[in-house]
Amino acid sequence: MKPETATGVDQIGLNLLRVIIGTFFMAIALELIEGFDPAALFRPVLRTTGAEAVGAISLLCLTIWFMLGAALRLAALSLALFVLASSFLANFVAPPTENLSAFWYDLTLACGVLLSYLTLDEKRLRRASILQHHARVRRIEESRAVKPRRVAPKAVARRRNGLRRPPPVSEDDVNIFANI
Repeated sequence: MKPETATGVDQIGLNLLRVIIGTFFMAIALELIEGFDPAALFRPVLRTTGAEAVGAISLLCLTIWFMLGAALRLAALSLALFVLASSFLANFVAPPTENLSAFWYDLTLACGVLLSYLTLDEKRLRRASILQHHARVRRIEESRAVKPRRVAPKAVARRRNGLRRPPPVSEDDVNIFANI
């Protein structure tokens, strides 16, 4: 059985990166740092206070879902679409001036979210979930047939072959603690 070759960051590193990206979005939702406006999606439908609450709660729920890794593809896609739609509405539709640099900033964040699952195959995607990953016992395949053999101490092997140990020459050889 060949060990897997490391092609980059292992699963622990990818999970850590996903958690760090998620904490950034959590900080935006809790208004600890400046970022895109999550309420921009809901302002046309709700009043300002309601839109801010719904936007922050939606971003927080999507972020927790993304950080847990449950249905990671759907969670990452939902979070990326939420970021892009909010940023587009806030930077191009609502204000009279376009803010292209803020939109590119948010587009880069969305691409980082999408890259968190894009390079994972099915096995690693299953392992990425904190809730759905369970350790499984693997069956180890033998590489060659093992033939057991009897191992005996040298003295026993000599007696079996007809060779005997020579008798001790003096009493000191028999009793090694005689000089104490």
